[in-house]
Amino acid sequence: MNSLLAGLDIGTSSVTCVAAEPLSDGGVRIVGAGQAQIDGAVREGVLLDVAQTVQAIRRAVSEAALLCTDDIRNVFLSISGSHVRGFEGIGTVSVEKPDSDNPHEITEEDVARAEEAARLVRLPQGARVLDIVKRDYCVDGFDRIRRPPIGLIAEQISARIYTVMADRLAVSNFESAAESAGLSIEGIIPAALASGAAVLTSDEMDMGVVLADIGGGTTDVAVFRNGTLAHLGVVPLGGNSITSDLQALRVPWDQAEKLKTEWAVASSDLVDPNQSTKVVRLGGRGTFTVSHSVVSQVVGQRAEEIFEAVAQEIARSGIDYVDLPGGLILTGGTSRLRGIVELAGRIVGMPTDVGVPTGFETSTDLVLSPEFATAVGLVITGRERREAAGDDREGLLSGFFRWISGIAGRLR
Repeated sequence: MNSLLAGLDIGTSSVTCVAAEPLSDGGVRIVGAGQAQIDGAVREGVLLDVAQTVQAIRRAVSEAALLCTDDIRNVFLSISGSHVRGFEGIGTVSVEKPDSDNPHEITEEDVARAEEAARLVRLPQGARVLDIVKRDYCVDGFDRIRRPPIGLIAEQISARIYTVMADRLAVSNFESAAESAGLSIEGIIPAALASGAAVLTSDEMDMGVVLADIGGGTTDVAVFRNGTLAHLGVVPLGGNSITSDLQALRVPWDQAEKLKTEWAVASSDLVDPNQSTKVVRLGGRGTFTVSHSVVSQVVGQRAEEIFEAVAQEIARSGIDYVDLPGGLILTGGTSRLRGIVELAGRIVGMPTDVGVPTGFETSTDLVLSPEFATAVGLVITGRERREAAGDDREGLLSGFFRWISGIAGRLR
């Protein structure tokens, strides 16, 4: 495996790929990025057209590889969709007391047993675990301990984890498409986690923040608290829902998309009642005039529905707004919609801003836009996971050699 990191994000409207080189300070330098449009191949995170998706993957990867010194062979793949869900698990065990009945120091084995107990939740049929996030620990009633409390004297230890799962067949289809395009899957990362890594700061995640990644077909909602993922949900609405509503005005899809991205506003405060424009009628049968008020009303109504659903996901997290001082951060292509920040802040009821990928070096400005948040986050998170996997292998080898040394010592 070469050292090049690559992230592949297969969305509803496009496939994006980002390639990066690992830096000695633990960061990454992005050296290539590519994007290819797809149409109808993915709906709500479910792959429907394999051939079209494979072709789009090849185009995006080829574009990203133009300035790379190595070929892109391995990728970290994002998964999103209405089938992606998360749930919390808590495991509590007594600390082992090998010497006496007195409280004993917590060991690595105690922490592992608590974490294992937290994972003992029955998965729905057909589900596949995408990620297990270690949230925090509790020792004899003292909670929110961020690091494994090894060495503390205690009677009980609890571990709290958050498990992200998805439909097994839906994930397998995306894996198969990437492999058909000549790629190997180095890892699978939930899209919301990747986007958070790209656009959120560690301070925001520590204090509490909500991320809404508004894609073409779905909106990923992730709540971060105490530095880790606390809740994940997916709203089955996105930018394409707005475009589809505009088509009800009897205009072609590309005309509706242009109205949305270049002319409409989501907030009624920004509507110009004196403005209008000519558009092509569906089927190319002449033109007609639409007002800024009508188009923006259509856009605003659907955007309101999206953010009402986002607010419901935040409520499901069980975390009070007062514990989310970082507010709501929007990303994804639809976050470019004019007036969306004002509308989201009013509907959800918290400070709102747009987040763009940051915290890395880059040789292309293409990735400094919300559309690339997930792909950029894949290489950032992928770097961390590759290093963690290396540390785990070193730990296993170290433990093996200690075991061998112990046997040799007993045989002398």
